[in-house]
Amino acid sequence: MSFLDNLRKDKMKSMKEKDKIRTAVITNMMSTIALAEKEGKKTLTDDEALKFVQKELKQAKDTLEMLPESRTDAIEEIKERISIIESYLPEQLSEGELEDEIRKIISDEGIDLSPKSKGIIMKSVMAKFQGRTDGKTVNKVVDKILN
Repeated sequence: MSFLDNLRKDKMKSMKEKDKIRTAVITNMMSTIALAEKEGKKTLTDDEALKFVQKELKQAKDTLEMLPESRTDAIEEIKERISIIESYLPEQLSEGELEDEIRKIISDEGIDLSPKSKGIIMKSVMAKFQGRTDGKTVNKVVDKILN
């Protein structure tokens, strides 16, 4: 079963359960993927579709960061949305695991520990762990290692 088929099945289930937030999140992910397919004039693979789910997660996290602490109702809703989106992604790497993996990549590829090599490190890490981490976290860990 493809990723999009899985989303459709989960949407029907959430609609039957009258889970409005889950239904809205799944609908949003499906429409984002459908738009990308329409623009690209091709059917996306599961890995390509996951990239768009990753973007949805990033947008939700950015929204959460921008909300004032006094908006507890909105914060709770965004946190629920984030957990729903994360349930469709592969298990995300923690910062500790990511740091270990980055150090391993640096030693395996013989990369210099200088700010100039940041782009090379970022590219290697993002290619290896596509869908299991985001660029913001990788950037933060790479900066920590290089400084």
